[in-house]
Amino acid sequence: MRPWYGPAARWADIAVLTRRNADIAAVYAELTAREVPTEIVGLGGLLHLPEVMDVTATLKLVEDVTANPELIRLLTGPRWQIGHRDLALLGRQARSLARDQTPRPPADEDPRAPFVVLDALEQAVADVDPTEVVSLLDALDEPGDAAYSEAARQRFGLLSAELAYLRRHGDEPVLDLTRRIIATIGLDVELSATPEFDRSARRDQLGAFIDAVAAYVDVDGEASLTGLLAYLQAEIDTGTGLDRAVPSDREAVKLLTVHKAKGLEWDVVFLPALMQGIFPSDRVTDNWVTNPAVLPADLRGDAASIPQLADASNSAISAYKARLSEQQQLAEDRLAYVGVTRAKQLLVGSGHTWRAELVKPRTPSAYLRSILEAARAHDQVLAEASPAGVVNPLVVDAVPQPWPAPLDPDALRRRQEAAAGVLRARDRFADTGDYEDPAAPLLLLDDEELVAGWDADIGQLLAEARAARSGDQVIELPASLSTTAVMRLATDPDAYAAELARPMPRAPSRAARFGTRFHLWIERYFGPALATGSLGQQPLVDPDDLPDRADAGTEDELELRELGEAFAAGQFGGTTPYAIEAPFAVLVNGRLLRGRIDAIYALTDPAADGVVRFRVVDWKTSRTEAAAIGRRRGLLDG
Repeated sequence: MRPWYGPAARWADIAVLTRRNADIAAVYAELTAREVPTEIVGLGGLLHLPEVMDVTATLKLVEDVTANPELIRLLTGPRWQIGHRDLALLGRQARSLARDQTPRPPADEDPRAPFVVLDALEQAVADVDPTEVVSLLDALDEPGDAAYSEAARQRFGLLSAELAYLRRHGDEPVLDLTRRIIATIGLDVELSATPEFDRSARRDQLGAFIDAVAAYVDVDGEASLTGLLAYLQAEIDTGTGLDRAVPSDREAVKLLTVHKAKGLEWDVVFLPALMQGIFPSDRVTDNWVTNPAVLPADLRGDAASIPQLADASNSAISAYKARLSEQQQLAEDRLAYVGVTRAKQLLVGSGHTWRAELVKPRTPSAYLRSILEAARAHDQVLAEASPAGVVNPLVVDAVPQPWPAPLDPDALRRRQEAAAGVLRARDRFADTGDYEDPAAPLLLLDDEELVAGWDADIGQLLAEARAARSGDQVIELPASLSTTAVMRLATDPDAYAAELARPMPRAPSRAARFGTRFHLWIERYFGPALATGSLGQQPLVDPDDLPDRADAGTEDELELRELGEAFAAGQFGGTTPYAIEAPFAVLVNGRLLRGRIDAIYALTDPAADGVVRFRVVDWKTSRTEAAAIGRRRGLLDG
């Protein structure tokens, strides 16, 4: 394959680099609409895809019941299709539940109905005092007796039950919760079953988002839902690459921001939107005088290399803003250098005059003008737009669109036919015990093979689901076990199996900490007398660093002192051990058992001509472990 626009032999040799994450979703939609295989690289671009936005909106609703904008997104999306009139009634119900004493008349009774609709919706989602917040989710749970359409009332109930189910699982690990949300709202099935999405490998982008969540969990072992949402919002706000971009080897055009392209190269690189105000961006975000979220410049570690505010006068503040703008321009120039040097053989720059939201046309940036001059010199200009007018043609020529947007008629027809076929198969099974339609035409061999593959997959999935619900699960033991694990397996195999199936952090234990401190005391007690190996090494764990060290008070110190005195006066206190904390490994029935022996004493038997025998000792600081000692002794003897 050799595209007409350059020397690239593969799609993977082409990259489209944008200045902003917000532009990635639009570029991705245009490329995939033309059946160009495209891969979004980096988390920031993924967060603007509609399916990922639905997942993050649901995550936000699980975490915050007052997330009204996110609920509006779900309600007006293609899945629920709630119209403006039903939304206005829902907003009025939300205000009523919030004890609003100034209710508005229903939209269908007010001559200003369209304005009332928008005003009601705006008030429902506006930022207000958190103690007086209007929660649309409360209204969704209790819609009241307003004159909703029958379809809207039914959908309100379904969405309310779905969100209630997800909130019951809100304490799950965030990666598990994300996967549960995707399965519950049916995104994975939708992306796989829709031919257009399947051809463009749209499901891979959702998988990349799950990988990004997993990477966040790996970094923050105690990841919370609140922390994950803050991390995702930071990526949207900054857009400078909180995550590391690693393109896959998939045969697809790579779509990412210039920030994430540092250190990467492609044969062909496209730089879109090279317009003043976009690239370069004139947005200054690090002015601490106007932005309270920014650290004051004189407190930063790089204070010597950045502009500083001389004093608090108006002239000094204006001069400071001007220097920050100059610094921003230099940063944009460096970023542009990164962008143009990512191309090995061909660089294509482009710009646009109008967007739908603009009232004035954009002008080409210095970057686009430079590329255009070089292209003219080599007769490589692909196309030039005519001079811009004063009226935005995207607004004038735009065709009015209904809201919510109607579903694709062909896709809707396919879904309705598939649903009707499923219902007929269920009825047939209830009557005859067989899903197959005897009157259906025979399939071709290729179709038979495809259906057989589906049947095999469905059979395996059903078998796994039945096994998971049966209560009988097989847990494989690890190939290597510690002695502590063997003890837990012997005393409570069910609890140990549950721990293997779902590992959980252990709560701090005073008894375990006290035992650790006694072991360290033994090492210090015998340390000077030990002459071999690493037996007298510096302890790797300081008792003061243990999780519950704050619980150690005078009682612990007195108990440790008494225990030490009793040990020194006992049969082992006056004899230097042969080894302390000696590691061992034993292969038992194909599994490796690992552990450490607390102490080994060498005993010389005078009656046996000086033959040296060894005694293995396991220190116990608990008064209730006699049975455990016996079990461990039996294990060692075996």
